[in-house]
Amino acid sequence: MKRRELLSCSLQNQFLTEKGNRLEILSELCGLQAQFAANPREALRIRARDFSEDSWSEGLLKVWTFRNTIHVIRADELGLFLSAKGDNGPWGESWWGVPAAVKPYWSEFIREKVAAGVEEREALKAECRRAGMDEELLGRVFHGWGGLIKEMSDRGLIAYRPGAGKRFFLPEPPEWMDRDEARRILLERYFRRFSPASAEDCAAFTGFGLPEVRGLMKTLPLRSVEAEGKEYFFLGELPRPRPLPACVYLAGFDQLLMGYKDRTRLLDPEDKLLAVNQAGIAYPGILLYGRLRARWKKEPGRLLITPYHPLSPAACRLAAAAGRRLFGQKELPVVFLPPCRP
Repeated sequence: MKRRELLSCSLQNQFLTEKGNRLEILSELCGLQAQFAANPREALRIRARDFSEDSWSEGLLKVWTFRNTIHVIRADELGLFLSAKGDNGPWGESWWGVPAAVKPYWSEFIREKVAAGVEEREALKAECRRAGMDEELLGRVFHGWGGLIKEMSDRGLIAYRPGAGKRFFLPEPPEWMDRDEARRILLERYFRRFSPASAEDCAAFTGFGLPEVRGLMKTLPLRSVEAEGKEYFFLGELPRPRPLPACVYLAGFDQLLMGYKDRTRLLDPEDKLLAVNQAGIAYPGILLYGRLRARWKKEPGRLLITPYHPLSPAACRLAAAAGRRLFGQKELPVVFLPPCRP
C-alpha cells in the first residue's frame, strides 16, 4: 500500500467519507477527545448523519479515558472505559496530595451536593469551602488537571455533562468488567476503525504500554499489510482504497489525527507543529488533496481559515465551500488569515 491508500482507508473507516449514526461513531471511534468543549460536537457535525445542534449530547457523558485525557463517550459504555483504566480499587494516596483518609467523606459530600442540584464546578467549590474544606485541600480536590474529581470520575462516582461549562452529574453505576477484557474490546474497535495501524500507533492512542498492546493483539484475529516498508494491522476487511476527497474538515483533537503515532499519512513532518503545537494542542484542521494544510475556527457569523502555507485560489475556494456546507450556511463569510509560514 501507498501512503495515500493508508489515508483513504482511514478516512472511510472513521466516517469521514460516508457518515454514520451518532452513537455508532462514539462507540467505534472509542469516544471523542474533549479538552475543549466544542471538539466532540464538531467531530459529530462532520461525521454523523443524525447530528443535531440541540441534541448531539443526549446519552453521552464526559470522563477521563485514554491517556488520562477527557473524552466524551456513550453513557451506557461507562463501565467499559473505566474498566479499561482499572482504577476502581480502594482509595489510596495520589500525587494530587489529597489524603486517602478524607477521600470517602469528601467524595460523598460532593455527590450529595450534585444530587441536590449543585452542578457547577465553582458552586461545588463554594459548598466545600462552607463545609470547612481549607484552601489548600480545596485546590487539590479541584485541581486543574484532575484532583479528587478525577479519582471520583475514574470510579464512576461523578461525570461531566458534555458541552460547554463544567457541570457535573451522577451517572448510572458502571458495570465493571475484567480490565484485560475491556482493553481487548477497545483494541478490537481500534484495529477495525483506525486501521491500517501499527502496534506503536495503538499504544500512542490508548496510552497502554507497547508490550501490553502487542500481547493483546495476539488475542485478536488481526491481519497485516505492508506500506512503505512498515507492517500495519487491521481487523476484518479493509475498505477498497478510493480517490481521496478534495477537502475534509477535522475537529480539534480529531481522532484521525490523535489515532496514530506516525501521522505521515495525512501530515507532512515539517508541518507537525502547525497541526499540534508544543503544548499538545491539536487544532481543528482542513485536509486538502490528502494533506493537512490549514486550521479553521468558527466564530459567530464567520469562519476563519489559517493556511499552513500560501494556498492557491482554487484551494481557497474549495475550503470555503466545504466550510459553508459543513455549517449549512451558503452565505457564511469566510476569512482567510495570513499563512502560518509565508
